[in-house]
Amino acid sequence: MKKILVDSSIWITYFREKSAHEKLNELIKNNQICTNNLILSELIPFLHIKKQKKIIELMLELPKKTVSINWDMIIEL
Repeated sequence: MKKILVDSSIWITYFREKSAHEKLNELIKNNQICTNNLILSELIPFLHIKKQKKIIELMLELPKKTVSINWDMIIEL
């Protein structure tokens, strides 16, 4: 089954309004979610501030996809 990379903006909205995200709940239930270190670096500091230790633990357990950034190409563009 394919894993779906959920962007940090979706997670932020989800944490604020869980009832508004039936599809994301379904993906979580079906173990179809993955993340990457960039998304985690955006989310975890906020979750620490909110003292959401269990959510942090769960987020860290998600499968991770490697992000490869070609900085030279970005700078050139």
